[in-house]
Amino acid sequence: MSQIPEGVYSETKVQKIGTMSTSRTQTIVDYYKCTRLDENTMSVQILDMYGDPMPLLEKVSMEAFLKRFTYEPDKFQKRSSPNDLAAEKAIANAEHHAARKEYFSAEYEYSKALKLDEENVRASFGLGRVYVETGELEKAAKVFGSLAKQDNVLSPENKYIFNELGIQLRGLKLYDQAIEFYKKAFEMAPDDENLLFNMARAALEKEDKAAAAKYLEAALTINPKHEAALKFKATLGK
Repeated sequence: MSQIPEGVYSETKVQKIGTMSTSRTQTIVDYYKCTRLDENTMSVQILDMYGDPMPLLEKVSMEAFLKRFTYEPDKFQKRSSPNDLAAEKAIANAEHHAARKEYFSAEYEYSKALKLDEENVRASFGLGRVYVETGELEKAAKVFGSLAKQDNVLSPENKYIFNELGIQLRGLKLYDQAIEFYKKAFEMAPDDENLLFNMARAALEKEDKAAAAKYLEAALTINPKHEAALKFKATLGK
């Protein structure tokens, strides 16, 4: 346990908002300053958008800490510029509006953030989801298609959107873009069979059974007991 470093860690949370047919999930990433109290306990202190500690402290057992938190040694090393801070504020406002289904205001705030930081993954993804919600699917396709090509979308701090972005691309019938996105992700995580499984799903949805079978075999080579891939393979064989 002595090898666990102190410093900045992230925690990804999935929250359910709304009820019944209007319910949806929202992914939130929080950052914490984490210090060791003893061999079995860590102190975690949530950070604001500037990287400054907030008053709330929590004591977490080492076992729970290792399950919940991801080390982010480079986060907040460089202080944010005024433009970065303004973009983060606009994104926070946009997410608040989107959660309340105030899509016009959310679009305005996301667009404002992208004027300040045109490759901001969080703002682009949020804007694309707003367009999906408002039925502007051509705009959504343009945003998600461009986002999938950005190299920074695959940085560790954006890992929480990997699967969601692929789902959105497939939902918009952008199968080739979805497959290329998963391939880029697979280059960074060549032992992740789920990325290959997702490629297979996208290939089948574009009616390319041969490619789907190839990706499934590759996924099962990594994990022969992948239950969903085995079921998919059986269905594909029929």
